[in-house]
Amino acid sequence: MSLEANAVNFVSNELSIKNAQVQKVLELIVEQDCTIPFISRYRKEAIGGLDEVQVAAINETYEAYCEREKRRTFILESIKKQEMMTPELEKQILAAETLNKLEDLYAPYKSKRKSKGMLAREAGLEPLANLIKTTSKDIKTLLLEVGKDYINADKKVETVQAALEGACHIIMEDIANNGEIKDVLRKDYWKSATLKSTVRKKAEEIKDYLKYKDYFEFEQKVSELVSAKTGHRVLAMRRGLDQKVLKLEVCYEVESAIGTIRKMTFDLDNLGCSEVLEGCINNAYSNSIHSSLDLEIKSELKKLADESAIDVFGINLRSLLLQPYLGPKGVIGIDPGVRTGCKVAVIDSNGKFIIDTVIYPHQPKNDVMGSAKIISAIIEKFKVEHIAIGNGTFGRETLQLLQKHVKAIATGKTKAMLVNEDGASIYSASEIARKEFPDMDLTVRGAISIARRFQDPLAELVKIDPKSIGVGQYQHDVNQAKLKKSLTGVVESCVNFVGVDLNTASAPLLSYISGIGPSLAGNIVKQREKLGGFKSREELLKVSRFSAKVFEQAAGFLRIYNSKNPLDGTFIHPERYEALEKWCAENSITLKDLVEDKNTITKIDKDSALKATLGEFTHKDIVKALGAPSQDPRTEFVSFEFRNDISEIKDLKAGQWYPGKVTNITQFGAFVDIGIKENGLIHVSQMADKFVENALEVLKVGQEVKARVLDIDLDRKRIALSLKKEEKGEFIPSSNGQNNKKSKKAPAEKQLKNNAFAGLANFKVK
Repeated sequence: MSLEANAVNFVSNELSIKNAQVQKVLELIVEQDCTIPFISRYRKEAIGGLDEVQVAAINETYEAYCEREKRRTFILESIKKQEMMTPELEKQILAAETLNKLEDLYAPYKSKRKSKGMLAREAGLEPLANLIKTTSKDIKTLLLEVGKDYINADKKVETVQAALEGACHIIMEDIANNGEIKDVLRKDYWKSATLKSTVRKKAEEIKDYLKYKDYFEFEQKVSELVSAKTGHRVLAMRRGLDQKVLKLEVCYEVESAIGTIRKMTFDLDNLGCSEVLEGCINNAYSNSIHSSLDLEIKSELKKLADESAIDVFGINLRSLLLQPYLGPKGVIGIDPGVRTGCKVAVIDSNGKFIIDTVIYPHQPKNDVMGSAKIISAIIEKFKVEHIAIGNGTFGRETLQLLQKHVKAIATGKTKAMLVNEDGASIYSASEIARKEFPDMDLTVRGAISIARRFQDPLAELVKIDPKSIGVGQYQHDVNQAKLKKSLTGVVESCVNFVGVDLNTASAPLLSYISGIGPSLAGNIVKQREKLGGFKSREELLKVSRFSAKVFEQAAGFLRIYNSKNPLDGTFIHPERYEALEKWCAENSITLKDLVEDKNTITKIDKDSALKATLGEFTHKDIVKALGAPSQDPRTEFVSFEFRNDISEIKDLKAGQWYPGKVTNITQFGAFVDIGIKENGLIHVSQMADKFVENALEVLKVGQEVKARVLDIDLDRKRIALSLKKEEKGEFIPSSNGQNNKKSKKAPAEKQLKNNAFAGLANFKVK
């Protein structure tokens, strides 16, 4: 697909990015088949230092432009094929700047069935319609004079009344298809219309219909529902609509709409057939224009809500994938169970499975001491310092028993942690898991996954469908194609941001590297096994179907730590090796010194000649890469502990503070794990002492917080939390986390009790 100047101008104007930068980005993507991660990291000079978000936005906006132009071409060809194109219509179609405008112009020619207006035109009634629109005579006089002239039995116009009806259909369609009228009303609707939700008759016959009770009598301005923070309401109402619990309608002041159409069509005060024309206006509005705008606005609100939910999902997923990692250390993974026991799996520092077993610390066996003995023996034998326990059913109970009865854990020598196990069961039954562990029980695969996601969350979570990881909102209600594309882009971005160890990365992880994909990832693993590990990046060219182009796109993201060339263990692209090797030779420095010696790195940083050769952006990135031994931009894992005096919701006390971790962020608030089965909710209004527009401004998934309990609903198992400072007279937590004086509610707490869970309608954390 070649680039057009119009496309570049469109993208540039939409994003306020210079034409030259847009031109270069699109050349790289469209003409040179480069990936977004590659362009963002290794073509900074060419694109003027744009970041990955901007490059992705350019690509997305260009795709939207192409979709619009594809639709424009289809519409032009369709109307020409119908032999109904006029010079004026073609001019309007070519000038249309939006899809909505294109669809307005195409509307009269869209249906394969002939409309009543079209049939009336074929019956020769258009002259009568024109007379009605212009005459000063009243309709009775007009029809007495000319009505019989339009009777045509062959065209099923057998009476004067039928002729009048046909003429009215022509007038109504002309009004309904008037793009200017629709444009004006569209703007007014978006400004003043409301979306109204009401409960359907017999809704009580539908299971769980009360989930939607907040929307049984609900009405809000459309202009307010376009906001990201109200998107969850739109999605909740749409779900209620799909489940036949709710009815949705766009409401607008009818008289205002009719008045607008009058002004833009007929001077009724000076026309004889004003009553007929008034009826045509009313019918055109109620039967066509309003219903069309109603569908359009509901569809656009859904689209905006989808985009907002997908954006939030993507941000949450990125935070989850890039959360702190343990690194190359052995881990015991435990998938908790009751009757069938807790499955235990041990992995080494490279994530390789070693052994598995089962312990039975819970009912019916209650073999606490035997279980503790087994775990202690594993710790001793494999020198394991970390235990990851799935946070599902009986996860907390398992953790508490091990903390109490395993000496290494009790003394702090070995750290035991709860790990989010969302998606572990899905992974264990997946094709990826079957290929990795073909003869292994599903539950053992789950324990291995739990251990690995603690060791390296990114490397393990890429094996699981992002929708199953538990950080989305209404993920099954939004546009699935757009959701998949967005989440795949997030995973690709994260994997390439971190890079991978070519000699340990799994095929699923490699598949997300720039330019590779699943098939080539499999070929890399096969070649790695054949070679016993890659010794240099150059050996990638021996991989089947690994072309020079793929090497260009992928090599910089694939690291080899024990390569003959130390640069292979960095983010530095092989295309820059020659310049660096030349610099080393000129300065009598080895490549090893270049990577490890701080003085050498300082020297290269100050070398203006090399900077001129490489380019300012590339020079800066190379200096950064040389000075980062691990090359991994993620932070390392730091131990985190919940309060040990709580195990279930009834143990909580309003007013006390509890450490926790953010597990999910939505448009209305954030869910926090505070160490019990139920997550607490921090409503967006309780996130700071100042106004917070968006929860993502202050929190992210995986972030550690200290939250105060505002309210506990034992019946519905809901916990309202706050990050706001306490007001005078409220709880002051003591050093041991207990409170010594009675609670005194803040003035707003009573009100909050009614709205803290307002966003929870039909929302599930897991």
